[in-house]
Amino acid sequence: MSDILSQSEIDELLNTLMAGDAAADAEESEGSLALRVKEYDFRTANRFPKEQMRTFHVVFETFSQLFANRLSSVLRVSCECDVLSIEECSYSEFNNSLPAPVVLAIMEAPPMYGSLIVQMSPEFAYMLISRLFGGVSSGDNMKQFTEIELALVERVLRQAVGVFDEAWDKVIELTTQIDRIETSSQFAQITAPNDPVAVVIVNIVMGDESGLMSICIPHTAIEPIAQQLNTRMWYSGAIRDDGRGEERTAMLTSKLVETPIPLTAFFDQTLATVSDIVNLQTGDVIKLDHAVDQPLTIRIQHIPKFRATMGTLGSRYALQIVDIIKEENQDESFAR
Repeated sequence: MSDILSQSEIDELLNTLMAGDAAADAEESEGSLALRVKEYDFRTANRFPKEQMRTFHVVFETFSQLFANRLSSVLRVSCECDVLSIEECSYSEFNNSLPAPVVLAIMEAPPMYGSLIVQMSPEFAYMLISRLFGGVSSGDNMKQFTEIELALVERVLRQAVGVFDEAWDKVIELTTQIDRIETSSQFAQITAPNDPVAVVIVNIVMGDESGLMSICIPHTAIEPIAQQLNTRMWYSGAIRDDGRGEERTAMLTSKLVETPIPLTAFFDQTLATVSDIVNLQTGDVIKLDHAVDQPLTIRIQHIPKFRATMGTLGSRYALQIVDIIKEENQDESFAR
């Protein structure tokens, strides 16, 4: 009978078991919470918003097309350029990934702040050098570049600078210039090692050969133009206002006013035989089926635009416009 528990002992045992389960649940929840929590490194935070990355994609897709056309015209060979990736990383990661030897062009692109880097892989650099010298790549891409080779590569890079400005023109007007050419990453420290940069990698294909070119844009460089990198501003119809709108309008107006337009005056058609035309001699008179008081038709290119009467101005023949051919009545078919 001593093994039988009283009601108070049963209640106490149940309370103890319930308290133990609650403690175990609390310990389990704390353990699972500890597994879910990770340390956050603020130095690895994304500094380039998605809108800016979209803008980079638009700009450099245009750049790749323009650069392919420029290379094709300079090298006299079919070239293709494709944007492989646009990624954000720290400058130290970009610097450590550079091969050796390498060609680095340090550029300044006001109103961007600081410097940018254009990196050409050895394969791409020797592709250019071989094509410019009229040969094919030898495959020996580990030797150092000579002064003559660097001068040739710099000329091609200066061609790329003009294309770079043209690709950015839809966003903002840049005036990019090459500051210097380096062959070692130790002399190309354009920003702090931990600063974020956007790295654009472009693949260039020439025939059976291919090489890479990358463009490094530090985050500090785009801070002065951060507002213009929002694609929503373009699609909403908000045109960038850089204070030169009136100047551009005046320039376009002056060019339109000074544009020469060929005008041609036509009589009405006159029938003639082939023999009459073949036997024409100097001093012959052609009788036209056109009344003296009937105006001539003035065409711009092949389109009739005006009616005019013929006369003289000083010692020259002249036409005086007497009527405008309305748009709904004009005949835009090619003259026969």
